[in-house]
Amino acid sequence: MAEVTINANAREIQSKGYIHGLRDQGKIPAVVYGMGTEAQPVELNVKELESIIRKKGRNTLIDLVVGNKSGQDKFVVMVKELQRDPLKGNIIHADLCKISMKEKINTTTPVALRGEPEGQKDGGILQTGVRELEIECLPANIPDSIQIDISALNIGDRLTVGDIPESPDYKILTDSDTTLVSIVAPRMAEEPRDGEGEAAEGTEAGGAPAGEGTGPETEAGE
Repeated sequence: MAEVTINANAREIQSKGYIHGLRDQGKIPAVVYGMGTEAQPVELNVKELESIIRKKGRNTLIDLVVGNKSGQDKFVVMVKELQRDPLKGNIIHADLCKISMKEKINTTTPVALRGEPEGQKDGGILQTGVRELEIECLPANIPDSIQIDISALNIGDRLTVGDIPESPDYKILTDSDTTLVSIVAPRMAEEPRDGEGEAAEGTEAGGAPAGEGTGPETEAGE
């Protein structure tokens, strides 16, 4: 069962002028495809779509109700791809993919790290790897995120995708050796040994002491 509903209208005019007019009305062009059907151009309210993505994420199951000349068509869809204005960042086009609630799909879900690693408390540095994982599951079983407890990690430890326990709800497709997080030792600044700083300053300012040359020069004089 879908979580939210968006109303849309079939879009029969494809001209640039018409599309610009849509955006002036707070709407965007979109295309609906999948499940062996021909792609269908539609138009929908951009604020409704933005709100769903912001509050529930891109994996939200949407009941899309499309009004057309013969009445209405209804599909369960997911956001497949978004195009945003490069300057303003607002959505200007959306690809919506039809799905069956009975068939498994491939999608991505974010990684959520929980806890403060022991190694970080000891001065280690937390380095993160991938932030999303590709998974296969039924639409109803898509997790909002995959929670990973990192509190037991010490300096030198590395957590990979293969360390995540298996779930009956989904299968992780991301390579098992992919790094999720690691704790590395901080780099210690090397302190100069006694006398090194003074020797370096003397050489830089005055070069070799008077009457003494470098190795090659001494050999040439002989």
